[in-house]
Amino acid sequence: MSYCTVDDVCTAFPRFVRNAANSIQDTQIQDWIDDRKARIRSALYARGIDPDAMALTPDQANFLRALNRDGAIADLADALQGNVSLQAGEDAHAAQRRQSFERQVAEIKQGLYDKFFSQLARTVEIEPTLGGTAGGRRTAPRPGNAGRIRRSARIKYFENREIG
Repeated sequence: MSYCTVDDVCTAFPRFVRNAANSIQDTQIQDWIDDRKARIRSALYARGIDPDAMALTPDQANFLRALNRDGAIADLADALQGNVSLQAGEDAHAAQRRQSFERQVAEIKQGLYDKFFSQLARTVEIEPTLGGTAGGRRTAPRPGNAGRIRRSARIKYFENREIG
């Protein structure tokens, strides 16, 4: 079962007549909804979260429904542009829905919603959790180590490197 319904998607286009002859059928719209749901679920599953296996809170269910709807609305808009003339602004609205969907799926992959779905989830940044830094900062070199790089300088080098 998907996170949204065909009705949720079709309400974005008030002039769209569902299941009309030579038009987009509900079965096709449901396929798009299912495709977007699979993409959302796979992004969450890669983070160790399976939304289908957990009891969702109302906020979690609403988030997934809105995200699923955004992706399917963009797919329906693409198909409608070839079949009917859209009202002014509907094509831009659909493009914004696609951008929103893609941005949020990318954010899911980055782990920005982990805590929203599980209080035990991995965190993206551990420094605030630990409340400190590793190693001590020495201001003077140890005796006999004049030619060696201080440990604090090596740590600072690795802290400032960009991970790519």
